[in-house]
Amino acid sequence: MASIWSPTNAKSAKLNTGRTYGWVSIPGSHSSRGTILFLHGFPSASYDWRHQIDHFSALGYRILAPDLLGYGDTDKPTELEPYAFKSMAADIIALLDYEGVEDKVHMVGHDFGSLFLSQIINYHPGRVRTASFLAVNYFPPGEPLDIDQAKALCEGALGFERFGYIRFFNEKGCWKLMDDHLESFFTLFYGSEPDTAMDFYPAGKLEAWLKADRKSSFPRHMTAAEKQMRDHIFDPSAGRGYRGPTNWYKARFGHKIGVEQEQKDGLDPYIPCPTLYVEQAPTSKVHMPYLTEQTAKYTKAENITKAVETESHWIILDSAKEVNQILEEFLARY
Repeated sequence: MASIWSPTNAKSAKLNTGRTYGWVSIPGSHSSRGTILFLHGFPSASYDWRHQIDHFSALGYRILAPDLLGYGDTDKPTELEPYAFKSMAADIIALLDYEGVEDKVHMVGHDFGSLFLSQIINYHPGRVRTASFLAVNYFPPGEPLDIDQAKALCEGALGFERFGYIRFFNEKGCWKLMDDHLESFFTLFYGSEPDTAMDFYPAGKLEAWLKADRKSSFPRHMTAAEKQMRDHIFDPSAGRGYRGPTNWYKARFGHKIGVEQEQKDGLDPYIPCPTLYVEQAPTSKVHMPYLTEQTAKYTKAENITKAVETESHWIILDSAKEVNQILEEFLARY
C-alpha cells in the first residue's frame, strides 16, 4: 500500500478507465535507463517490491509500482468482471499514460503479476521494452487453467497436487476464513516452503490449516517491523483484507472471465521483446521443467533463464540481492 509504506513517493488517481489506483512513483535520474514497472502477485502489494525499488531507483531507473486491483490504495471491486486481464491491462496502460510514459517500459512481474504481465504483453506489445517473469513463467493468452488436468500433470511430475489451493480460493467465503486467521495464513504463505508445501499445495490442506489456526516459523526474509507494516497493509478492519485479492483467482480460474475474450481477440501469443525468467533452484520440490521451458518457447527475441539457490517462492524477498543482480545485468543489455 503505497500511501502507508512509501508516502513521499505515493500517488493516487482516478484513471481514464474509471478506476482509482494507488502506486509508487519515483523519477529516474538516468533517462537512458528508462522506466521499470513492477507488478506484484498474491498476496502482496507494492510493498513486496521494496528491495527492488530501492536498488533500481538508486541506479537511476524511473520506478512505477502499483497496488494492483483489489489491493492497497487501489479500488477493490466485489464483482469479478473488472479482474479480467484485458480490463486490468487497460488500467495499467492508463496509469502509464497518466504518468506521461511514452517510451517502452521494462516490465517485471512476480507470481500472479507474471501471469498478468503475460496478457499486458499480448494486448499492448508496443509498450514493453523487456519482460521479466519472476517465480512464475509466461502464460499464452486464452488458456484457462484446467485444475484437474494440472493435478494429473503435477502428480506425475512431483508426486502431489501443486495447484490444489486454487480450489479453495475459488470458494465463495474463502477470504473470510483468511481474514479471520491472519497469522495462520501469513506463516503458511510466507514461511519456509520446504516445511509448509504439503500443508498448502494439495487440495484441502490450506483450508484445514486455517481452520485449525496452525502457524509455521517466522520467515527469515522478513523483520518484525516489516511484518507489522504488512499487517497494516492487509488490515481487514480497514477494508483491506483478502476479498479483493482472491477475486483474481475466482475471475481467472473459477469463472474464466476474460479468457474467452482473449481467444476471440486473436492475440499473438509470442513475446516480441527480450525476456528473463528467474526461478527457484531446480532442486526445489515444486520445480517443473515444463514450466521453465514455457517462457523460452514463446519468446521471439532473446530469452534468458536463471535460477536462484532457494526453495522459496518469494525470491524477491528471500533472495533479493541475487535477484536484483540478475535483473540489473539483464536490463543493462537493453
